[in-house]
Amino acid sequence: MNKHKSSIKAEIKQPAEKFKYSIELFITTFLSSYFLVSIFNLLLHIDDEIFYTSKDFLQADAAPGSLIGHCAALAFIMLLLTGLVAIFPKVNIVPNVLVSSASILAIILMYKSNTSQYYTYFAVMLVMAIVMLYATEKKCFSFIKADFHTGIMWGAIVIIALICCFIVGAIGVYRYLTYSTPNFDFGLFCNMFYNMAETGAPNSTSERDMLLSHFAVHFSPIYYLMLPFYFIFRSPATLQILQAVVIYIGIIPIVLIARKRGLSKKMTVAVALLYAAYPALSAGCFYDLHENCFLVTLLLWVFYFFETEKYIPLAIFSVLTLLVKEDAFIYLIFFAIYILLSTKKWKIGIPMAIIPLIYFLIVSSLMEQYGTGIMSSRFGNMIYDSEDGLIGVIKTILLNPGYTLTQIFATSAGDTGKLKYLIQLLLPLAFLPFATKKVSRLLLLTPILLNILTMYKYQPDITFQYSFGITAFIFYLAVMNLSELKPFSKGYLTRVAIIATVLMYLIVVIPKYSTYSKRYEEKSELYSRIDYALEEVLPEDASVTCTTFLLAHISERDVIYEVNYHKENGVYKTDTEYIVLDIRPGYDDDSLKIAEFYYANGYVKYYRDEGAVLILVDENFEK
Repeated sequence: MNKHKSSIKAEIKQPAEKFKYSIELFITTFLSSYFLVSIFNLLLHIDDEIFYTSKDFLQADAAPGSLIGHCAALAFIMLLLTGLVAIFPKVNIVPNVLVSSASILAIILMYKSNTSQYYTYFAVMLVMAIVMLYATEKKCFSFIKADFHTGIMWGAIVIIALICCFIVGAIGVYRYLTYSTPNFDFGLFCNMFYNMAETGAPNSTSERDMLLSHFAVHFSPIYYLMLPFYFIFRSPATLQILQAVVIYIGIIPIVLIARKRGLSKKMTVAVALLYAAYPALSAGCFYDLHENCFLVTLLLWVFYFFETEKYIPLAIFSVLTLLVKEDAFIYLIFFAIYILLSTKKWKIGIPMAIIPLIYFLIVSSLMEQYGTGIMSSRFGNMIYDSEDGLIGVIKTILLNPGYTLTQIFATSAGDTGKLKYLIQLLLPLAFLPFATKKVSRLLLLTPILLNILTMYKYQPDITFQYSFGITAFIFYLAVMNLSELKPFSKGYLTRVAIIATVLMYLIVVIPKYSTYSKRYEEKSELYSRIDYALEEVLPEDASVTCTTFLLAHISERDVIYEVNYHKENGVYKTDTEYIVLDIRPGYDDDSLKIAEFYYANGYVKYYRDEGAVLILVDENFEK
């Protein structure tokens, strides 16, 4: 006992380690100071007319003493940080300041950036990857524990999901309110939901310029899951909100998978943040409603129930996945191949491969017979004989590997669009899908071929709806790999993924929200005038032909056509009572030309609000 007390006294009496100035301390204090001063300058000049990436920014009108003042500020902050290190040597001050200042500066740079400046994003991410490596080594912010209460974990996840869901839903609603949603692909669905609510049938007149079931174009019974909510809140805006809700419900299965895989509560919250802010999910809603939004959530539930060996729910959600679209079967087959080759669970893998294939053959046959057929033309570059349909894609892959490889990065525009697309998908997750020694897992990346083995320019583009399916696979693979990494690699890649996701979110998603919300505020009087014309002046039960951006707002009627497609042998049809034209500045050139045609073919002016809307009526119907 006495020896123990004496050893404690000896330790207490030992002099504290002397402060030593080092090259590392100089570099880290200098970088911290540089980042902090840069943050101050950017915030001070954030509204300058000269853009921050310009060579003239902060230099064009700089006073002679500005450089001296700048250097003095750097030196002062360096001295201050060095003094704090000397006083509190055991506190991780400089590393935490370095990481915080670098992250804040990166956020400001991206906030002031624009979607065409991905080179800035890549450069910033290179710097941040190095900073995060240092942060991981120094265990920055280690005071944030992983063992907080489960309620706190779920509370944080709900808040994150609600914020991101609100932003995406608001973008969609603002697009609708500002008359920015075209017939393709929103007005036709508004007309379809009106008919579903009235008759139960998914019919639309504006999709193929005739009364036709949407299922003849895309077999998507999954839309009926949205119908009860549309009954309660009967508005096209409801559909925009529902799409965001459907996507962000997917945060539940990905969180459950993370917990099933043994990730800590802190790491699970990080996964939830990555999912909620993942740019391809938010941006996939930019062009309004599509059934594809169900894919990410349903597939994640399929993966979760496979993980937990709950095979009845697995079967249910697999069937629901098939109901999304006629081509959704391919995602289940890809997953079945992974099951067969990786886990050897034959009783699960074989039915999951065979049943979706049979389903597709039946549905595609019915669509060919009674509908417009499946859209195999989007893979026309991979089909040698047009009569082969999608089977021709498989034939080309098997028989012509050289040509297949050329199509992976080739685009119709001859640019690097597909490479950019792959980076946009994988960099926000710090390339975690590749962070595994289990080669069989890479089979989960094969659905990406659906997006890159095509010349259809919209599929390899995160701002369209075609990335929802592959996103589910990417996240599932990322979480599996993350759960098996060593602590250092896990911490480093998670930090890089979070900053990469947040920064891309700032240049892809936030500008959309700012643009549409600002447009609505600045032109609310104009939109009120258009609302009045469409809701109070135009008869609600009349047959209408209209321009594309007005269609969603007057879609709740039995007969509604988009004027640019309502033609016969290239000539506009004159079979509806009213013609409604968008004559807003920038929208009016074609409208006025169209109006001249209808004036010459028996229509007269019914209502005109200059700079807003023009309504014509067939003189035979005029009352």
